[in-house]
Amino acid sequence: MTRIRSLTAAAAGLLVAAAVPLTGVTAHPAAASDNGQSIRPAMGWSSWSFVRRRPTEAKIEAQADALVSSGLKNHGFVYVNLDDFWQKCDSAGFVVDDYGRWTVDTSKFPDGIKAVADYVHSKGLKFGFYVTPGIAKNAVTENTPIEGTSYHAKDIADTSKTEKNYNCKNMYAIDYSKPGAQEFVNSWARQFASWGVDHLKIDGVGSADIPDVQAWDKALRASGRPINFALSNNLPIADAATWRKLANSWRTQGDVECYCGPGSNGSGYPLTDWSHVSKRFDSAASWQPYAGPGGWNDLDSLEIGNGDQVGLTADQRRSHFTLWAMAAAPLLLGTDLTQLDSVDKAMLTNDRLIGVDQDGVAAKRIVDSGVKQVWSKKESDGQYVVALFNTGTSGNATVSVNWSQVGFSGSGDVTDLWSGSHKAVIANSYSATLRPGETRLIRVRPVNSLSTTAASPGFAVAPYEYLGWGDPQNPTSVMSATGVKWFTLAFILSDGTCNPKWDGSRPLTGGSDQSTINAIRAAGGDVVVSVGGWSGNKLGEKCSSASALAGAYQKVINAYKLKALDIDIENTEWSNATVRQRVVDALKTVKANNPGLKTVITFGTTSSGPDSTGVDMIKRAATSGLANDVWCIMPFDFGGGTTNMGTLTTKAMEGLRARVKSAYGYSEATAYTHIGLSSMNGRTDDSGERVRVADFKTMLAYARQHHIGRLTYWAVNRDRACGSGTDGDSCSGVTQQPYDYLKVFTQYTG
Repeated sequence: MTRIRSLTAAAAGLLVAAAVPLTGVTAHPAAASDNGQSIRPAMGWSSWSFVRRRPTEAKIEAQADALVSSGLKNHGFVYVNLDDFWQKCDSAGFVVDDYGRWTVDTSKFPDGIKAVADYVHSKGLKFGFYVTPGIAKNAVTENTPIEGTSYHAKDIADTSKTEKNYNCKNMYAIDYSKPGAQEFVNSWARQFASWGVDHLKIDGVGSADIPDVQAWDKALRASGRPINFALSNNLPIADAATWRKLANSWRTQGDVECYCGPGSNGSGYPLTDWSHVSKRFDSAASWQPYAGPGGWNDLDSLEIGNGDQVGLTADQRRSHFTLWAMAAAPLLLGTDLTQLDSVDKAMLTNDRLIGVDQDGVAAKRIVDSGVKQVWSKKESDGQYVVALFNTGTSGNATVSVNWSQVGFSGSGDVTDLWSGSHKAVIANSYSATLRPGETRLIRVRPVNSLSTTAASPGFAVAPYEYLGWGDPQNPTSVMSATGVKWFTLAFILSDGTCNPKWDGSRPLTGGSDQSTINAIRAAGGDVVVSVGGWSGNKLGEKCSSASALAGAYQKVINAYKLKALDIDIENTEWSNATVRQRVVDALKTVKANNPGLKTVITFGTTSSGPDSTGVDMIKRAATSGLANDVWCIMPFDFGGGTTNMGTLTTKAMEGLRARVKSAYGYSEATAYTHIGLSSMNGRTDDSGERVRVADFKTMLAYARQHHIGRLTYWAVNRDRACGSGTDGDSCSGVTQQPYDYLKVFTQYTG
């Protein structure tokens, strides 16, 4: 075999549509923000609902502690967002610093905001912050300088206009036609970045504030820190395309809080009521077309955590969560996590519900009849998630939906997502009698599509075939024999410069490789192209910059109009930290320029998961804002000839899942959709080590249990018994029938 490597020897990676599932989402009227943030809706906690106007250092840190101790962090709730009233005011408005920026109220935050952010970060969480448009009256009165410029506050302020502010008021508009205006916002963004801000909410935004939103978008990008950018509140839908282009989320209505508590300004319990929640059904339906990876419709805080005292019954709280999940809205808790109710904790740690939110698909309303509503979304694996609601406050209601309304015909295999219980295979339609405020959330797998799906695996099971050696089989013959539809074709290398060619020598177009791809597509299949491998000149090393490398990747994408690209990063390309960062930055550019393109990064592993280099690669990507779809390990060459490779593979996968989950802040369910494996069939490069068909069955069971993003192997060339004239690149080295290994993996449907 020629792919010997120190950690692993074979190759890998593709992606499954579940990674960024766009199927079923209405075409967006504008591109999403390309700042690399919020590929999935944000999850965490925000201070406004419960803490309200009295935030303190101790209160914020206590909620961070509770997020960890309760286990909510482990389910993806990672943001700790400090909302309004952190600032110091005097009779003329905000007290400002030497550069006209709001100052911190040290009676509430004696150690400053950075200390709070540092504490939050020490818990493995992310810190969110708050601002509104404009420049403070006191800054203009004092004519403070703008940091790093010769300009002053009076140079940029439009004192004929005031900006909405809910705390100290007294904010003038900024005239962005004036020199120094952008620089003022830049200085503020740099300050926030230096404090460790990971999420910034800009409040009081309307159509007139589009210049402010544009300025803050530019400033955050230039700040040197990845920051999730959120807009609030009750933004006009007429400008939805603009909000989507500039920000990562936008509030679709006013506050979910009822302001009907006994404290000042309506603070205290109850935090909300059903009317404030149920109003979100109509806005979620109207805004649905605008949600997708990078930008989300924000329905406001999730008021679950403190039981009935929040103002909602348990049924209403489940409906509250269900609607937010179906809308793929940010899940930012507004309750007191230090007093977490056990019933509510069970709701919030239900990974099936979290998975519905994090699948990246905003549901459509398909039934709207009085108190009866039904919402549906199609996920990337061909299954549907359907939510039935009784939005009334009295009387039971029987809510029904036909499968044809959902999007398929015949029968559906139904699982209840709140309980996790499998129900039955149900023909034609589904009904549920619901109490006032109750919901039923189900996952439906169309039964009559099961055999077709199983016989025609796509992205997830695209096996490697190397056309350059190993006596490759005709891919269309493999398709006929196994039902497989997709292949991962290897490898694209450098021709000695920053120019891609097959094996570094064969042209992208006009040759035998293109003819093979054309034949696969003519037979109803498609391909993933793999760049890299162990041997030869690597593009990541030969291209001197990320932009040049992105250009080389783009040539490959353009040549075949690819839907997916695999970067198999090994050997010296893998060991060089500069090159790893170059690959990350290039892929970020490529994904921004090719909406919908799926990317896979494939690399070696130890039997317990990624080594230090693998951990570094994943962290680099997450920090850089690369929304990589599948992280794929090559779990073999472990050095133990008599070991159970199926068991070792699942152990390595669990290590990978933990690393990806930690780096990106995913829930458990979402993390699994972003990981994959590329095994090796039969003999590996380690003497005596064997991956048997039984091991492939263990891997299949694991994939089915967790719905991983990739289940493939190296290689089709080797999926046959050895005979006269064949070698390790052309056969498995174990007793088998042709394609025994592939026939196991083709049973995987995502």
